[in-house]
Amino acid sequence: MNIESEINALRNEGYIEGEMSIDPMWYIIWEVENLEEYNKDYEISEYAPGFTAFGSNGADELLVVDESGLVYTIPAIGMEPQYANKIAKSISDLKQYMEKNT
Repeated sequence: MNIESEINALRNEGYIEGEMSIDPMWYIIWEVENLEEYNKDYEISEYAPGFTAFGSNGADELLVVDESGLVYTIPAIGMEPQYANKIAKSISDLKQYMEKNT
């Protein structure tokens, strides 16, 4: 899995920010060039090892992917792997729940 190419594909298809039909009900997909910085800022490797954040709901939930490609939400505050909530089988599967930007 190459998360950068999957994120670029999402953004290029118009999935940048919008409503979702599942919790967390809103999404913001980060730009690929900011992934490393945001993951470092949120200290993902320390608090949620095995996950990579690629977006958020603009508030208190992060969109993350695990090493097998499953997509979860995880709280930005109180972040621990046991609080991860699986929402999709893959980043591309997540599109079915997302509003496309036009």
